[in-house]
Amino acid sequence: MMLNTGTACISDVIGSDNTSAAFVYGAYSLADKFANGLLLYWLVAVYAADAKPLAWIMAIVPTVSAISCTIATYAGIKLYSDKLAKISSGSMLAKTRKKPEKEAMLKS
Repeated sequence: MMLNTGTACISDVIGSDNTSAAFVYGAYSLADKFANGLLLYWLVAVYAADAKPLAWIMAIVPTVSAISCTIATYAGIKLYSDKLAKISSGSMLAKTRKKPEKEAMLKS
């Protein structure tokens, strides 16, 4: 679920500009890898003497993150789904809304 939510957020950043989509996905991926690598390096350096706290951190943090993401996604869907559908470029609601305008322009 977290991967799908993250990919959808990146897709909203890109919008309909597909000429730089690969660069944006690559930049996000590179930033993610650097952030995770630096955090892991720091955690291992700090907890090298006693691995038990590191094991707890590596078990609890992803679990709490997944649960938090699930709750936030559920709340976002329940509270803001109608607003997000109107502003999202990939939304069927946005496409059907723009379609009559294009037909009116073609008829003129």
